[in-house]
Amino acid sequence: MSRMLEPQQRAATPQAVDALDTPVLIVDLDRLDANIARWAAFARQAGVKLRPHGKTHKCVEIARRQIEAGAVGLTLAKIGEAEVMARAGVGDIFLAYEVIGSPKLPRLIALARQVRVRVGVDSAEGAEPLARAAQAAGMTLDVLIEVDSGLGRCGVRPGQELAALAQSLARMKGLRIAGIFTYRGYRPDLEAAGREEGEIMVAEADRLRRAGIEVEEISVGSTPTGRSAGRVSGVTEIRPGTYVFNDAMQVRWGSATPDDCALAVLARVISRPSRDVAVLDAGSKALTAERGPYSSRGDSHGVIRNYPDCQIDRLWEEHGRVQLTDEARRLRVGDLVEVIPAHVCPTVNLAERLVCTRQGRVVDTWAVAARAQVQ
Repeated sequence: MSRMLEPQQRAATPQAVDALDTPVLIVDLDRLDANIARWAAFARQAGVKLRPHGKTHKCVEIARRQIEAGAVGLTLAKIGEAEVMARAGVGDIFLAYEVIGSPKLPRLIALARQVRVRVGVDSAEGAEPLARAAQAAGMTLDVLIEVDSGLGRCGVRPGQELAALAQSLARMKGLRIAGIFTYRGYRPDLEAAGREEGEIMVAEADRLRRAGIEVEEISVGSTPTGRSAGRVSGVTEIRPGTYVFNDAMQVRWGSATPDDCALAVLARVISRPSRDVAVLDAGSKALTAERGPYSSRGDSHGVIRNYPDCQIDRLWEEHGRVQLTDEARRLRVGDLVEVIPAHVCPTVNLAERLVCTRQGRVVDTWAVAARAQVQ
């Protein structure tokens, strides 16, 4: 892997967090570093490769931290994200996404000339243009077959469908089957879900090997299921993403605690229209529109640190309405709050920068360099 770029901008004089303009994304570096170290240690202990999904942070400096801690490279979805990270020195990238559409192929080939790239496929129709582009460029592209292990999104079903696609890909010049991958997602019993995810994939790999298909990589796992899936014998790689920051969703699912949440939206109270309501300057342009059962009062767009029972019940573009609990009624116009977002990945995509803090002081500012890369 080539040398990663150094952080782009460093705060000349640390300032207090309460001096920041709002709304703004703040990252607690102590929590961030602890999250990165914890998952790196797990991967080493389990004997699996850690390939974090960069869609969560979209940030060169965080990718650098993950790789320095032991990650083998990054998982990404879009070619645009991969181009940003490749320019920054990430030399090993897995595009865990079907690359479909002729405008993407020259970019993929150019990327593959710069760094090691592997690509997800789940159909012969999607793979054939990749094979033709690779042959025309005089190269071989590594592909991983996506398996639907229960989410019902992309991927071929285990068994005969997977076997048939693998046999078809094995006949395509320009492609090499490097393995199989899946994304199971959340289920209430995370331990059982991850274990089942890993066991399904190991069994499918064994079936393909008996049919004469070489399977090097068995790539699984997310933040909720990565630990239990990674402990299954035969699994080679895990791909958690949200763990770097965590969010209200992960806390609700039990895969993180509030103290593990390294990113928050710093917002100010701009209005107190009634005893039970406060309005924040963080609306849908600063917080994801996603919501869930993260408040005792009902669905919420996030959790307010120190006031976890408050409900952010509605967002407009520039306004976030909060239904207050007893102790939160002390909030006044101008007061600051930290909102742990419902879902951190799309929240980060809304921002241009991350303000890094330690012990309440601003110490750095990082660009969200791969934001808005939808192609």
